[in-house]
Amino acid sequence: YARQPTRRGWMNSAEAIAATAEVAKDCGVEIVLEVVNRFESNLLNTTAQGLKFLRDTGRDDVFLHLDSFHMNIEEADPAAAIRLAGDKITYYHIGENYRGYLGTGTVDFDAVFGALIDIGYDRDIVFESFSTAIVDEGLSLACGIWRDTWTDNDPLAAHAKTFIEMKWQEAQRRHATSAGA
Repeated sequence: YARQPTRRGWMNSAEAIAATAEVAKDCGVEIVLEVVNRFESNLLNTTAQGLKFLRDTGRDDVFLHLDSFHMNIEEADPAAAIRLAGDKITYYHIGENYRGYLGTGTVDFDAVFGALIDIGYDRDIVFESFSTAIVDEGLSLACGIWRDTWTDNDPLAAHAKTFIEMKWQEAQRRHATSAGA
């Protein structure tokens, strides 16, 4: 995208999502919009933009999908952004800043998990990682994945599961300790 969306384009998008949400509601489907970085979209790049977009749909049944990878690029304080979104987050992707093994990059997962606990998040936390060794070439090109960040799915997935469970438990303990203080 070479420019920001126009006001007309923004509202056209919001109206289209509102109409889609009406149909989805009748089918029991939830509409959840992912906030992604500026290199992948020009529409929803920050949590604040996502929340404004939700308001502009005029609906209370459209939600946000946040992602630590994208937030690491776009948000000055990802934990504050999570707290700002609160119950409007219904899906969360967790990924490292370079799409590799969790805990080996620059994302502050203690802050992320702490914020998710603070807002009472009780939905899925889904690990997302990409490597040219595994991912389809078309997706690699579309997402700008130019290197092998890992080569074997199984140890990566096992590590992610253990890491997420550990960080969630640590955040719960910190929250309980601070609430009791």
